[in-house]
Amino acid sequence: MKPTAMTLAIAAVLTGLNAQADELKTITVNADLRQTKEQDLPASADIKNSAELQDQGATHFDDVLLKTPNVNYSGQSSRARHIQIRGIGERDEYTGAPNASVGFAVDDIDFSGIGMVGNLFDVKQVEVLRGPQNTRYGQSAIAGLINIQTNDPTDYRENMIETTLGQDQLKEFGFMTSGPVSAEKGAAQYRIALFKHDSDGFRTNETLDRTDTNGRDELTVRGKLRLFPNEHTTVDISLIHADLNNNYDAWSRDNSFTTLSDQPGKDTQLSNAGSVKVEWNSNPNYTLVSKTSLANSDMLYSYDIDWLADATNEDSIYANRKHRRTASQELRWTSKNNSKLFNNTTDWLAGIYLSHLEESNKRNEVYDYPSSTVIYNTDANSDFTHNKLALYTRLDQAITPKTTLQYGLRVEHNQQTFDLTTHQYGDDTNWGGAPYDNTLTDNFNPDETLWGGSLHYIHKYSERHTAFVGATRGYKASGFNAALEGTQNVKFGSETLYNYEIGLKSNYQELGLKTSTTLFYMDRVNPQFDGYTYEPNSSTNWVFYTENFDSAQNYGLETEFDWQVNRQWNLYGSFGLLQTRVNGTPVNTEFTISGRDQALSPNYQFNLGGKYRSANGFYAQIDLSAMDEYYFDNVHNFKSKAYHLVNTRLGYETKDYEVYLWGKNLTDERYATRGFYFDADWDGNDDKFIRLGDPRQFGVTARIYF
Repeated sequence: MKPTAMTLAIAAVLTGLNAQADELKTITVNADLRQTKEQDLPASADIKNSAELQDQGATHFDDVLLKTPNVNYSGQSSRARHIQIRGIGERDEYTGAPNASVGFAVDDIDFSGIGMVGNLFDVKQVEVLRGPQNTRYGQSAIAGLINIQTNDPTDYRENMIETTLGQDQLKEFGFMTSGPVSAEKGAAQYRIALFKHDSDGFRTNETLDRTDTNGRDELTVRGKLRLFPNEHTTVDISLIHADLNNNYDAWSRDNSFTTLSDQPGKDTQLSNAGSVKVEWNSNPNYTLVSKTSLANSDMLYSYDIDWLADATNEDSIYANRKHRRTASQELRWTSKNNSKLFNNTTDWLAGIYLSHLEESNKRNEVYDYPSSTVIYNTDANSDFTHNKLALYTRLDQAITPKTTLQYGLRVEHNQQTFDLTTHQYGDDTNWGGAPYDNTLTDNFNPDETLWGGSLHYIHKYSERHTAFVGATRGYKASGFNAALEGTQNVKFGSETLYNYEIGLKSNYQELGLKTSTTLFYMDRVNPQFDGYTYEPNSSTNWVFYTENFDSAQNYGLETEFDWQVNRQWNLYGSFGLLQTRVNGTPVNTEFTISGRDQALSPNYQFNLGGKYRSANGFYAQIDLSAMDEYYFDNVHNFKSKAYHLVNTRLGYETKDYEVYLWGKNLTDERYATRGFYFDADWDGNDDKFIRLGDPRQFGVTARIYF
């Protein structure tokens, strides 16, 4: 029987759809305790793989952060360090005991709170897990976890060179090489990646007649080595060197891109780190994984206090020098098929985690008025250590072939020491005051044991649909404020969070469509919030602190889709809704926050985009991301404005090379990434100041494979 035209058309469509299905590769989530398929993970997660990152031209986590639903950041530094997930996170870069809400790791190395090292060149995937991840990652992840996994060594030779030129004196260069060290079977494999970024920072300093006072000078070098001592053992060694020597001159009195500072600041981070992962598979009952990491980071954060070129105030500067060292060891036992529990229905895992963190801060804040011999000076030196010992376990019990109950528990003992010496002196006799010279000391040595757990019900309706419902108890350790000496707010208590979620993940392979939707409700008990006020006995010097409120609630929705319409067209998008409330009385009793939205918690966020990739090599992409207005802080009612950003990318791709023309923020939207509200001129009137996000920028990127 001769096929009809309709039959041939249908066959062609089905062939195309099958090709689409082949392109929907299975994604494994490495941040989970047991490597899990994204489809089966009972959590709200956003996973961006290497191809997606390259398509977007993302070279730093900053480039994808705001395209992730219900993820925001505080533009308080030259790179995104202070990240919020579902409205929870810190906002400022000031002295104090480190106490991150969002976990941040690169190749099993903990950089929580200092995530400037989030370079994305030659990265395998970026995983953003929303909601408390304490069972997986401990007390640093009450809001969520960001896990960056770089590409592994390969058993074949591959090399790549990438270069970018763009406006704002943007220059980037990347080089990658990978392969086996020899042709012998079972030979060790290596991978080396180097990336250099230079740019001016979109500011013009009129005082110094320079355009680079807010510029970036960043070098990242990563090395990996994979060894095979025997057929049952794999050893992965990762090394990271990150030298971020950035300037910091982002603020102006007229909220523009023109600055007047006569002493521009710095925002630097020099990190050297390494990790060793050993996996043993020789035992028939379990797999044993050992993870060891070491990291050493030196940071400087400084700025011109008044943002002006005022000869009578030429020495008014803030500087904080920070040194952090971390070491961790983790052992994890994961069951195999012949060691399942309860009539062979339950997979299990158990682990032990130990870590040691040391951090020293040296803060110097000077207000010097030579013309009137008025001086205010604060020196604060703090030393902090944090030792953790955690035990955790998880059971995955198959109730039926399609239904799984997942139980998780983590118990963590935290031992902290905090020593602080503050020297304050000044002389404002000419302004009606008197000389003073005070030295204050504080030290604390608390021990506390915290615990978190989770219970999830997972039902796999079919290969297409997986639903889950779960409850999680998260926690965050107590801590100290480095500048509220002698007051009742020096210490703040631990926080407990109860998170409830229900979600559905679908994979329509025949249509090339993947979707994911999660509804969540978070009840925060004794929630921690940061704020700022004047130092005790001072009307000029600011202090930044963390305090506890009575309660808070965060609830909303996250949904994402990825539709490979055919071989040429791909449509994608994400949408986040967030409602927040907070109740309590802040340190600054003149302001009432009860019943108001939490800071940096926009009610909506979305990202929509499309890609076209033709067989002849032509490539095009455009995406739109938008964010609602939000409060900048919990100590005033100053808000940002809602905004949207449009990015585009045009290119030509072959097997051996790729060339792209790209544009960011095509409409040249003026938007804020941080805001302050205070009396800058001491005239009794508070002023509004914003730190502007990057304006429109065009550039070209070329990539060669060999």
